Formats: sequence, structure tokens, C-alpha cells
Amino acid sequence: MHQNLTFTIPPHLNEYNVPLSSFKAARPQWTNFVVGGLVFSRFSRDSQDKSKEEGEPRVLLLQRALTDSLPGYWEGPGGGCEETDETILTAAVREVVEESGLHVSRIVDLVGVEEWTKERNGTMFFVAKFSFLVEVHEAQGVFGGIAGTDGEKTIEVEGDAVQRWEDRVRLEPSEHSTFEWATEEQVRLGLEGKGKYKILEDEGRNLMKGFRMVAQ
Repeated sequence: MHQNLTFTIPPHLNEYNVPLSSFKAARPQWTNFVVGGLVFSRFSRDSQDKSKEEGEPRVLLLQRALTDSLPGYWEGPGGGCEETDETILTAAVREVVEESGLHVSRIVDLVGVEEWTKERNGTMFFVAKFSFLVEVHEAQGVFGGIAGTDGEKTIEVEGDAVQRWEDRVRLEPSEHSTFEWATEEQVRLGLEGKGKYKILEDEGRNLMKGFRMVAQ
């Protein structure tokens, strides 16, 4: 791990909280393992209307760099597992912080598993991608449950003087060129080949499932 990243998991995800080598050995049908972390927000773009402070869910999408494979396509943070990853869960956490600068505070659930094959230099690779729904420290304040609040004074700031946590995304330029927070309808249009977001079918299905999960 590149840094100490603390996060929690619910009991039903314990099967993924095993050494990565053991996890791979139990799934010999796959040669390569990829992870993804879907980050959602409910911020409203209309900051002047206090009644709309919580808007419809939006998912973080990153646009692939034009110098990378699948240039211009949009996706959630993710990438391949590395030998230094302790578990497939820590791999997902690492990828989220490396690609977005956001720090996972909780892995909520498994969204889906995609499978595909690819050939390189005459060798076939069988790939599985595990996508998780995650929450991030930035969404609630890193010191949320730690700092005492007794006697603290609340100061209101008008307008957008305070940067939203959603704007604190920091990209890895070699992999992604820009980011946006997309609504469910925008993702659906992208899957249909309309709108501004080009999204792969499998990725789009997981994004749509993620929207259903956060709506529950």
C-alpha cells in the first residue's frame, strides 16, 4: 500500500477480505483481476436554494486519456490488482485514491463482476473485474467522528466560497483527462450511444446497478 488507508466493511463482504493470493487461488478460471470503486454524491447544483441542498444521486465518472486505450471513454475509478495489494478490497481502495484522490471510508457492497478475455503476444488472459460501491472520507469530513464538537460555533458562509468535496477530485493525467458527476439519466443516455458520455456496456450496467443500490 502506498499509504495508510483506513476503511470499514460490512460482515457480508468478509469473503473478499482474505489475502489476495488466496482469493486468486480459489478462482483459477481467471488469470487477471481488476477492481473498481463507484463513488456517489447527492449534491445539488443549485446552492442558493436551501430546499434543494440534497439533489438526485450522481456518480463520479473519469474520462480516459486520449493517449490510453479506449480513449475518451468514461468510467469509474479502477484498475488492475497489484502483488503488493493485501486483499482485493485494499486494491479497490488503492485504485480509488490513485485515480481520484478520494479516500475510501467504507466499502458498502459488491456491485457486480464482469468477465472478458484478451490476447497479448499469443497468450490468452481471462480477466475478472470486481466493482464495489464505496463511500469516501471527504464526503463526511475526515475528522467526522473524532474531533469533539462541544462548544463549537457554527459559521455560515454564503455562496460557493467553500469548495464542495465533490470538486476535490485529483486525477492521474496519464490515465484520465477530466472528471464529472453524472446523473442516472446521463449514464443511461451514454449506454444508448447518446449524450456526452461514451460508456462501455459492462461498465454502464454496473453504474446503473449502483444507482439502484444507492436509491434503496
